[in-house]
Amino acid sequence: MSSSEVYREHGIMFTYPTGWSLEEAVNDGDDLTISLTDGIAFWTLTLMWERPPIERVLAEAKTAFDEEYDELDALPVQEKISLRDSSGYDISFVCLELINHVYLRCFRTGRFTAFVMYQMTDHEQKYYEPLFKEITDSIDADQDGEVFIG
Repeated sequence: MSSSEVYREHGIMFTYPTGWSLEEAVNDGDDLTISLTDGIAFWTLTLMWERPPIERVLAEAKTAFDEEYDELDALPVQEKISLRDSSGYDISFVCLELINHVYLRCFRTGRFTAFVMYQMTDHEQKYYEPLFKEITDSIDADQDGEVFIG
């Protein structure tokens, strides 16, 4: 990211490209979803205050894609986000004759379960995948003084 903005609210922080649209939405269960887009692809972070288990969040998300698309490839992934172990899936499917890529990541803190999802088409992947990975890698979930215990 050559030029970036900083989001710092709700005990989290991350950087994102200048000029991108950022929206917040709260669902009926008070979970907060923060969405970023430049009008084409998108990145979201959902903070779930009831702290559901990572496995349940990922299973529900993957099931939603399984039910929507007939042919789907889903590869399990493990990585660190905000110094925490995260689990997820790299998913590929065809929609409107385009290959789509969805990346699901989930980790837990003492305050919330965080769910990251970003999506792009095959021809957008070269540009957006590294950018979305950089946004995800910039997440700091300890902005409210929570002490991380590895």
